[in-house]
Amino acid sequence: MIPLKPHNVLDYVIGALLVISPWLFGFADVLAARNVFLVLGAGLIVYSLLTNYYYAIVRVIPLGVHMTLDSLAGVVLILAPALFGYRDLLTTGQYAVHMIFGIGAIGLVALTRPRTEAAKTPAERAAIAHEMPIAH
Repeated sequence: MIPLKPHNVLDYVIGALLVISPWLFGFADVLAARNVFLVLGAGLIVYSLLTNYYYAIVRVIPLGVHMTLDSLAGVVLILAPALFGYRDLLTTGQYAVHMIFGIGAIGLVALTRPRTEAAKTPAERAAIAHEMPIAH
């Protein structure tokens, strides 16, 4: 299982990778594909900044909502080439990038060990709110 802090860091790294992927993997000229990656990457960064977890600016989105958005983004990445009709414009490798990011997003959610707010101690909730280390 992946602890929540590494998941939090990965959200920002993956968001940035999604944003640069159209140029990195050579499909920036496929408008729909580029837009899918730009919207999902920027969206991931924005909702991560707003999620109630460690490295956020304003903690207004519950973790469960965040995880649901991650899963939905994974499904969109997997289905986007067919849904938006650009599968034939991608190379096999570019299509694989969609699948890898999509399956990876769903896998990251499945492997992350989130604790519900109800299960956290008051000290743990305070540490998240103030980014202080938890004393045991």
